[in-house]
Amino acid sequence: MMELTATDYNILDAIATGKVEPGTSPSYFVDYCDNVIGGDPKPLIAAGYIDAGHFINGLTEKGKQALANRDQPSA
Repeated sequence: MMELTATDYNILDAIATGKVEPGTSPSYFVDYCDNVIGGDPKPLIAAGYIDAGHFINGLTEKGKQALANRDQPSA
């Protein structure tokens, strides 16, 4: 399983909070993440956290669960 960094969570948050809306082109999303957040979303897409094809469609269940788990203390 991929170990998520604070930057990864910021990328997921950008989708979850609507800063990056469904229908955004992946190339624009990569540029946005690079310029605004300072990270690369491609590993998150490849790992299945972000639903992306021709467009960014939102977070997958895995991505939503990662955000939910972020605030949970480790067991």
